[in-house]
Amino acid sequence: MMDRMMRRELIKSHEGLRLRKYRCSRGHWTIGWGWNLDAHPLPAEIASFYRIHGAITEEMAERLLDISMAAAEADCRNIYPGFDQFSERRKDALVDFVFNLGAAGALKFRRMRAAIIAGDWLEAARQLNDSAYWRQLGGDPAGTDDGKLERPEELYRMLVEG
Repeated sequence: MMDRMMRRELIKSHEGLRLRKYRCSRGHWTIGWGWNLDAHPLPAEIASFYRIHGAITEEMAERLLDISMAAAEADCRNIYPGFDQFSERRKDALVDFVFNLGAAGALKFRRMRAAIIAGDWLEAARQLNDSAYWRQLGGDPAGTDDGKLERPEELYRMLVEG
């Protein structure tokens, strides 16, 4: 239970909360704690509330987060064999990663996935570092550090340190 709460807080820290829809950095309509409206319509009762009020409540955002986290965890079990045996920090990093990219996006990281399956966590992190994902989400270029810990940098550390 505690592990799930920590995972939840990690995702929240990376996503931020918005109760009105907005376009994310990739141009998708999004609401709550990163609910992608283009990929997943709102559940009927939340959609109805949104149509009337132009926003959702924080409690509704929490429900959407529960749904998204459960889907990301299930996707991780399918994408990464042995997922349940990984350290909690590595599971947290991968759930956050899949939550952010979706299963289809995570599957595009073939070399990272192969390294994870082989148990080579340093190589998995290197593959994350050598990606457009890293650059688009603010990861510092090699040999530099702006003093802030952006999402990809935090996930890198979690994968390496376990």
